[in-house]
Amino acid sequence: MGKQINYYMEYACFLRLAEKALELGCEIIRNEHAAEISRGFSADIVTPDCIHYYFYVPDAGELTFGTDMYGKRYVQSYASAGGNALIEAGFSCISDAEKRISRARLYCTTGYYDADKVFVPRPDNTAKIYNTLARYAKKLAPFTELTDTRISMQDETYLQEIEYIHKEYITPHCLHLRNEAYALR
Repeated sequence: MGKQINYYMEYACFLRLAEKALELGCEIIRNEHAAEISRGFSADIVTPDCIHYYFYVPDAGELTFGTDMYGKRYVQSYASAGGNALIEAGFSCISDAEKRISRARLYCTTGYYDADKVFVPRPDNTAKIYNTLARYAKKLAPFTELTDTRISMQDETYLQEIEYIHKEYITPHCLHLRNEAYALR
């Protein structure tokens, strides 16, 4: 469990979110399995080839690392003390070939259970920074009402095309692409 906001956001807008995280004192870490983890207090860490990141809140606790079966290091993000100091973030993958936009999210865990099965909640400063970043993400990707057509599976309208209205957090650029027949996934 945790706090989460889902959105559709391209790389350029995500850079602005990453810069906001840096202003709030976070360190940016690439979510990758590698010989050496890429991290730092600069937006240069954020590149178009990696869509998943962590915003590390140094005052909230120490990071913990693991090693996978190939000998590569990774950040232990959940069920650990280090997970309480992390905010997961990312941007949408926009595929021009498939004409689709993937959903991304901003997430922080509620806490974890230690070895003695005692629940350790996330620190208040992690929650405060998460809330600030979530508000900023909502400014970058406003809540927008969208109308789509689906094939019904209900008994009374079985196999009929029906319209439904839903709301999504989506940047103006991604909304423009959606209006150009890109699918939201």
